[in-house]
Amino acid sequence: MFAVDCHAHIYHPKLAPRAVKGVGAFYEVPMSGSGTTEDLIRLASHSPVKRFVVNSVAMNAKSVRKLNEFVASECQLHPELIGLGTLHPDLEDPDEEIRHILSLGLRGIKLHPDTQQFDADSDKAMALYAAIEGRLPLLIHCGDYRYDTSHPRRIANILDTFPKLTMIAAHLGGWSIYEQAVPYMKDRNCYLDLSSVMPFMEPEKVLSYIRLYGADRLLFGSDYPMWDPLKEYQAFLTLPLTREEQELIFYRNAAKLFSVDLHECEAPSDSENTSP
Repeated sequence: MFAVDCHAHIYHPKLAPRAVKGVGAFYEVPMSGSGTTEDLIRLASHSPVKRFVVNSVAMNAKSVRKLNEFVASECQLHPELIGLGTLHPDLEDPDEEIRHILSLGLRGIKLHPDTQQFDADSDKAMALYAAIEGRLPLLIHCGDYRYDTSHPRRIANILDTFPKLTMIAAHLGGWSIYEQAVPYMKDRNCYLDLSSVMPFMEPEKVLSYIRLYGADRLLFGSDYPMWDPLKEYQAFLTLPLTREEQELIFYRNAAKLFSVDLHECEAPSDSENTSP
């Protein structure tokens, strides 16, 4: 079955080794990829994972423009990619940068409060959401037992303040604090992605969360280069999901959010081989 990987990171080849090392150290996990576009596409070659929603997060305001143009250029070179822009709360004019993001053909925004070091519902961050609302989907990192910056209650505050914001709450709305996220994320008007979930949870528990939140709100994602997209895809195939749930999670929800042609998704695949 065709799949869209809705959560993958790419880095400029010159920066990738340092970036991947830093992410691995931050999360204390061995990394599965080198962080380059070529490696990402190679890992999922000849597999049903055909499209990748990619981002590169800015650690400061000065790097925002350069990273957005890098991601856009990679998308132009590789039609498999769907690019997300980055912003930073220290930007003087986020509206101007969003206009630039739109002009580049990027299809959303990615923010990571923990690594960018800002409270998700701070005043500066709220100014970003005000500029994003009604214009682009927002993929935001959620949760970490070590930090409070992206706690699900902060994400809920954002959703309460900006009801027209199209949000994807990453990692089931609360990486490593999945249960704490439930009262804040259940019955909310937002999507949740399933990246960095299977490696940390028993399959039966993952299935229970899918049924709790509903497949119509969920998106498949690998969190590359932390995890291998094909192996993550194979792991989700082991869950006893219905065909409708699989279609929603693997591509239908993504097609709606990121303007992927459903005819492309449902065309017979040249390879249904899911072997590593």
